[in-house]
This record gives sequence, C-alpha cells and structure tokens, in this order.
Amino acid sequence: MGKKIKRNKTKLVIIILSLILVLLININIVVIINNNKLLNEEKLLTKTYNDNSNNLNKETDKIKEIESEINNLNALDSKVTTLKEDYFKAIKSLEDNILSGKSKVKIAYLTFDDGPYYNTYKVLDILDKYNVKATFFTTSVNGTKCFDNPKENCTPLYKEYVKRGHTIANHTYTHGIFKGLYNSTTTFIDAVKKQEEKIKTETNGYVTNIVRFPGGSATAGRLKSAIVTELRKMHYGYVDWTAEDGDGGNLTSTTAAWNTFTSTINSNIEVILFHDYSPYTTEILPKAIEYLKNKGYLILPLFYESNMINK
Repeated sequence: MGKKIKRNKTKLVIIILSLILVLLININIVVIINNNKLLNEEKLLTKTYNDNSNNLNKETDKIKEIESEINNLNALDSKVTTLKEDYFKAIKSLEDNILSGKSKVKIAYLTFDDGPYYNTYKVLDILDKYNVKATFFTTSVNGTKCFDNPKENCTPLYKEYVKRGHTIANHTYTHGIFKGLYNSTTTFIDAVKKQEEKIKTETNGYVTNIVRFPGGSATAGRLKSAIVTELRKMHYGYVDWTAEDGDGGNLTSTTAAWNTFTSTINSNIEVILFHDYSPYTTEILPKAIEYLKNKGYLILPLFYESNMINK
C-alpha cells in the first residue's frame, strides 16, 4: 500500500514537472516569437528612418540646387541690367555724335502704337526675321481680347515683347482721345498709371518710363504743360514721331503707305510711327526695314535717355 502511494506521488511529480516544462517551452516560444517580431519591427523602423533620412537629404539637396539656381538667375538679371545700361549709354553717345555731325551713322526707331493685337504676332515674326528690335506703345482699350480677333486673348503678347527683346512703352490705359482722356491732367495721369500697372502685371515686373500721348502731344492742347510737369515727377519722358506711313489714318493701299513712309524719312535720327493692327504696315514692313538699312540706318529700340525722349 505504501509503495503504491509512493509510486502515485512520483507520477504526480513527473506530471507536474512535465507540465512545467511544457509551459516553459511555450513561454520560450512566445518570447522568441515576440523577440522576432520586435526585431522585424525594429528593422522596419530603421529602414523607414533611413529611407526618410535619405529622402530628406535628397529634398535638402534639391532645395540647395534651386537656391543656387535662383542666385545664378539673380546674378544673371544683374548682368543683363548692366549690359542694357551699357548698351543704351553707347546708343546715347552715338546719338550725340550724330547730332553734332561727328558721325555719319543714322538711327531709326521703329515704334508701334495701340497694341497688343493678334496681328502683332506677324509683326514680331517679321522683326525676328530681320533681327530688329522695336518699341511697342501699349494700351488696354481693347481689354484682354484681341480687337482684330475677339476669340483670342492678347495679354500674352506683353510677355512676348519682353521675351523677344523689345521695348514696351505706355500709351495710356484707355486711349480715350474723345472719351475723357484729356478732360483734365488727372484723367490723363490716372490712365498712364493704370497702364503702367497693367504692363507690370502682365510682364511680372517690367517697368517703362516712356509715354506717348494718344494722338500726339499736341492733342493735349492747353493741358500739355501741366501733364508734362506731372509726368516728369513720375520720371516719365514722352515722345512723338518724325516719320510715318499714315496707317493711323485712312490708308487705302500699301502703295499709299509706302509713299508716305519713304517721303517722311529725311532725318539722321528718325522715330517712325506704325500701328501693329495695320495690314498695310505689316505688308510693307520687310521692305521698309531693308530700305532703312540700305539708307545706312541702325534700327534700334527707344530708351529713356535718348535725345528723342522729351524729359
């Protein structure tokens, strides 16, 4: 009996020990699994961190590259400004020599009024073909739409002028010769300021200080003196013209345009009035450029310091 009890106790101990062993094994397995999970999670976190660090470094490098490009562009803008200043100083010096009789070179300033128009693209292409720069006296009388093609928006032409290296000038916002522009000095100056802002907005900052009175400065009549005084306060100069083809009037043919143009070219420095809406001007423009070059004229864009600008 005693032996039987002893055997039973032994069995019980063995069972308990077996259960404890199984429990320990299971615990170890769970611990191992959890450890593996933690290791995997740690690896994943490490990888994610490294990836994010690499991406951050890449983005930082991109930012540095962009900053470097911006600095280079700023430096380029500064160089372009300096080159333009030198360019116009050289032309001014040439003008002085022409006017004093020291130089036989002649200068023609091509100017186009009342744009932008859809036809302006044709004018620009002709100027490009002959590598000629001109001055465009702009107005907003036509709004954003092209007067000669109402389905098209003409405001992109402002940037096109700058892109192709031409000079933009102010021809007042309204061009309202018979619609209140010359009612007072204030109405005129307000129209100049408004067009100035229009030019800046459409070109991302282009600044002009040249204005042309719609109809010419004589159209201002008794107000001219007061207007000029205000323009000078704004550091504006104004310019009329010395030659034209008559496209601002009632032209009936290219022959008439050509005859008027050639008959008015008689000075060593010419400011030529054209309109970029005119099909007659567009047609004679290549021939006019060749005519001027054959006559010994340099064809250049107007600039504020020019002797032709009334300041």
